[in-house]
Amino acid sequence: MLSIKMMQRRFMTQAASPKTTFLLNWYANPYHTPIFVAKQKGWFEEEGIDLAVLETTNPSDVTEIIGDGAIPLGLKAMIHILAAKDRGLNMTSVGTLLDEPPTGLLYKKTTKLDTIDDIKGKRIGYIGHFGKVMVEDLAKQAGIPLDSFETVRVGMNVSDAIMRDVVDAGIGFTNFQRIELEELTGEEAGLLRIDELNGLGCCCFCSIQYVANEKYLQGNEEHVAAFLRAVRRGTDFTIEFPEQAWEEMCIANPRLRTQLYSKIFDRTLPYFSRTLLNVDRDWEKVGKFCKHLDVLEADFNPEEIYRNDLVPMMGTPSVQPVTVGGVLDKACSA
Repeated sequence: MLSIKMMQRRFMTQAASPKTTFLLNWYANPYHTPIFVAKQKGWFEEEGIDLAVLETTNPSDVTEIIGDGAIPLGLKAMIHILAAKDRGLNMTSVGTLLDEPPTGLLYKKTTKLDTIDDIKGKRIGYIGHFGKVMVEDLAKQAGIPLDSFETVRVGMNVSDAIMRDVVDAGIGFTNFQRIELEELTGEEAGLLRIDELNGLGCCCFCSIQYVANEKYLQGNEEHVAAFLRAVRRGTDFTIEFPEQAWEEMCIANPRLRTQLYSKIFDRTLPYFSRTLLNVDRDWEKVGKFCKHLDVLEADFNPEEIYRNDLVPMMGTPSVQPVTVGGVLDKACSA
């Protein structure tokens, strides 16, 4: 039940603030829960933000839509942000939603795909251009002729493509498409992790970032900081009270109230970033990986396209400290 004061605050916010549009990197799904929790709880409104969350049917469109400034804020995978910069589409990563969700070649266990050599004679699905590049690079590393297997663009719908026998395997997340494939087919699924096949030491290239159009960010830093404060509250709540968070997500998106999406949410929980911070090591590795894949032409520092100064240092506390400013602040000033 909303208090009268909160209802008044919401009304004043909606009356005074223009819509802020935010573009998801796919249709609304369990790994977007912190955003919808913050919206359902009214935390964007408390920050003076009237947020409109938009879905995309084609994840590949997000790069140009945000990069061109048609929509100011959204989500995109780390590797795509680097590639966008290379194409002159200026997006800045201002925080992290999902931290290193394991990504790889998804397949039904009845399909023999124990090593990369097993892609010979098979149809391999990929999401977008970089997925195709990664698969072909792995083949080159293993000495596998590129004409000994077929690549098929299936977008994010790899589970459906496998079930329709369009592909034998394809790129997907362990916390999403792997669960989806097992749930819908009743068969055990396997995953050849791309980070492990490349010896990267992390699956950071598929970390999902909060991004802002660079020009928009320059003129709206406080607005973006306020957005991140609300998102941080949504993230903290999702991690601390997952059952309540999932209920809020399902109220906002009733079609997600299924056993499949509930399982995907449970498997996604470990990958929500607890700090929202961009990870320096990950950006450095992804930059080097992109250079290895030869997908970056320009020579630029990955640190130029991410920043952490707008990320809140901590979430909103439920109680005030006994000592004003906290005991550490008191010790430092003594």
